[in-house]
Amino acid sequence: MRSIIKKQLAEVNYADLSNFNKETNSFIIPKYNKPKYELNRMYLIQVAGVLVNNTDSVLASNWNNGTAPKTNYLKIYVSKIVGKMIYVDSIGFNFETKRDTSLTWTGWLPVEQITQLAVL
Repeated sequence: MRSIIKKQLAEVNYADLSNFNKETNSFIIPKYNKPKYELNRMYLIQVAGVLVNNTDSVLASNWNNGTAPKTNYLKIYVSKIVGKMIYVDSIGFNFETKRDTSLTWTGWLPVEQITQLAVL
């Protein structure tokens, strides 16, 4: 490994070196594939902060009758897909305690503003 790469890696707090091949002295970087959503499936997602409790957003007023998700983490059930929008029935999820909350929400979410954390 070149000295400049060793120096830069030493400065990193967390580095995933599992894809380093010692024989070829190179990293294998897997191709990124966007997560896909399927009808009638459940997922654990993180919602973009700009959508949480934002009842004045275009999404809330045009798609969701003035409602918005109440928490960043949701367990969702996908019941409709239209283009890059998914219609979900959801329950809040406390990521620290790994437990469901009592918050429920139903509405449309843009796929670009959510992060899929797990398929349930």
